Amino acid sequence: ANYINKMGDHCRGCHYDPKQRVGDRACPFNSLYWYFHHRHRALLEKNPRIGMVYRTLDRMDAVELKEALSQAERHLANINGL
Repeated sequence: ANYINKMGDHCRGCHYDPKQRVGDRACPFNSLYWYFHHRHRALLEKNPRIGMVYRTLDRMDAVELKEALSQAERHLANINGL
């Protein structure tokens, strides 16, 4: 979501904080972004344009990554309620 925020004023006035990865105020796009890349790693990690994403993912704290993935699953289960 921080990427979305940097591309314009799309996040202005939003309830969520685009800089938070997990938590009640974390933008759902953050955890969903990492969930997508984690889920599709085998398909995408060799793409040179996406390699940086996986280097960042690999440096992410294991507990924080687990929390982000769990949060993404909760968001997906309640996608219409976001």
